[in-house]
Amino acid sequence: MDATIVLNTRVKQKDSSMAVVIAVTASSIFDLEEEEGPKTDSTANENEPFKTGAAFPFIKAVQRVNETLLEMNPEETLLFDVMLLSKDGSANSRSRIEDSAVHYGLEIGRFCFCGPEDFIEPLRSNNVKLFLSTDQDDVFKAWERGVPAAQLYRQDDPECTGPLRVLFTGDVLGLTDDTAPLLTELGFSEPQVQNIAAVKGAMKEFVTCVGEMRRRFGRDGSPLRIYLMTAWSPRDVCASALKTLRGWGVEVDEAFCLAGAPRGPILAHVRPHVLYDHGLGIPRNVPAEC
Repeated sequence: MDATIVLNTRVKQKDSSMAVVIAVTASSIFDLEEEEGPKTDSTANENEPFKTGAAFPFIKAVQRVNETLLEMNPEETLLFDVMLLSKDGSANSRSRIEDSAVHYGLEIGRFCFCGPEDFIEPLRSNNVKLFLSTDQDDVFKAWERGVPAAQLYRQDDPECTGPLRVLFTGDVLGLTDDTAPLLTELGFSEPQVQNIAAVKGAMKEFVTCVGEMRRRFGRDGSPLRIYLMTAWSPRDVCASALKTLRGWGVEVDEAFCLAGAPRGPILAHVRPHVLYDHGLGIPRNVPAEC
């Protein structure tokens, strides 16, 4: 099926040439699975909003960033512009997703309804700077087709009202021509190694925009916080990653150089909404808990 784009006329449309367009899967924000148990009427819930999903706090945190930016400058154009993407294009699903966004007061600029396998082209045609999903397979598919993507981290507290937390894993950001052979030693395949330059280039636009957003706020009380973590690389790679980000105009709030130590405690500490690991995953020769 061809993708269908539906503008949300209930919210003010943003200038997509200036805004940071992000696409988020509807299944990350809402629980699209029907309640367990037998159904006597398959349409019993069609007028009810979907329950909130694993990454619902993310969308609320994004809205707080936008609201704060507009409070500071009502003419601000550097805002997050959210497109909600659903791979279920049935009429009932469309209606419930749109109504659910209204029910929860979500500032969704537009909805994209497409088939399970044809979600990449709408990301390109809508100037999406980052595609987000809780499904790691979706993230990898997007990266394989050249679309910057990141994983939405599941939040334990759906009522959390803290800042939007973006965590970049700097193992790729910090690698240079001199240190690139480390990738092969760690178990990355040759095609993955060759893809590193393209990956860094593809992520630069989003990272630069978020860094510029972060500079709008002070050090304390910011609705947006940026973190860096190198999980399996030597500590000098962490320093190189920081240098790369600074060269892109990004100052991080906290940096963690783990050098092979388990990353679980850091993830539990930061509780990121967005885990930007460049789509390469963990190399074969590194334990999964790193």
